[in-house]
Amino acid sequence: MGIPIIRMSGAADVRESLANKLKTARTSTKMSTRAVADRLSERFPISHATIANYEAGKSVPPMDVLAALAETYDRPLNWFLERGETLKGVRYRNLKSKVKAGDLHQFEANVQRWIDAYVAVEVRLKKPLRATAGKIKSVPRLDPEALSRAVRETLGISIEEPVPNIVEVLEGFGIRVFEEPTELRIDGLAARYSGEYVVVLNPTVSNDRVRLNAAHELAHVLYGDCDHDEAEDKLIESRAFDFGSHLLLPNNQLKKAFTGKSMIRLVQFKEKFGISLAAMVYRAEKLGFITKPEAKSLWIEFARRGWKSNEPGTIRPDRATRFEQLIDEAIATGKMSLKEVSDLAGVRPEAIRERLNQAMGVPGDCASEDEGAETIRFPR
Repeated sequence: MGIPIIRMSGAADVRESLANKLKTARTSTKMSTRAVADRLSERFPISHATIANYEAGKSVPPMDVLAALAETYDRPLNWFLERGETLKGVRYRNLKSKVKAGDLHQFEANVQRWIDAYVAVEVRLKKPLRATAGKIKSVPRLDPEALSRAVRETLGISIEEPVPNIVEVLEGFGIRVFEEPTELRIDGLAARYSGEYVVVLNPTVSNDRVRLNAAHELAHVLYGDCDHDEAEDKLIESRAFDFGSHLLLPNNQLKKAFTGKSMIRLVQFKEKFGISLAAMVYRAEKLGFITKPEAKSLWIEFARRGWKSNEPGTIRPDRATRFEQLIDEAIATGKMSLKEVSDLAGVRPEAIRERLNQAMGVPGDCASEDEGAETIRFPR
């Protein structure tokens, strides 16, 4: 009896899905193709080139080899067999040159598995994310300031008001947003996923930075930057930054913030509009609201007081927790088990619990070792 073969009836996109998942799973383990081949060598005479061919979609592994790979990567076999979309047109909000390619690939692999699970949970609960914001016309023709005004008008937010929650703004445009903590110098990313869009935020940075990062990524989606896979472009990044800054704090409010040149007033505007002092000073100099010598003096004073890394003023965090809320609902209502959710994401149940704890603000070292029920159920 021959070795069972995976039948790829359907077309090349099914083969591509398996190839992408094989690469995603390996990358997340930080193993090279050679290391994987060495680990399987006692059971299968497979070379690292064969592993690479599987990941490139040039060939398909027999079922027993795929099962061995699933075991090696600590992933459910079904996760590989189910068709999945891949991230395309990825745009980073980070100092990409400071991040190693291998670390970048691992981060994207983690993002891929969570967005796969996010969409799958939506399908199971029949709760797809629906866009509620109106369409904005002629976006490519609008400069960042004009686009920021158009977004505010669409959402019914005047230029006198702060944007209450930037994550809700993205979701209003039908963009799935979730958090992926990382110590890498990655603030976030925007990408296309199955004809829709996803934004990932790093919650370990300051709250004002999270808000600006989210607004920055919104620009990438609205301008269509994620609709192609071209290389990073400084002009595109600058445009996204300008949009985000203008969306959070319109020019007329920025000018008012520097009236009287009071630092206390600046901090109050920071807290009201949820934007950093550094971003305010940068734009104020650029627009001529303060002189270059005044800006230089402020930068020196900020450095002397240690404000470059720890500014005064408190900003409420904008949390992206819709994914975790859906998981919590699915488990609490009995529509899915913790194991089913973890299988969809290709992770252990403990990783799902960790996400739920993070969404509630429960530090990992404070979580109970014996958590009892999978989620906190409301009394009937």
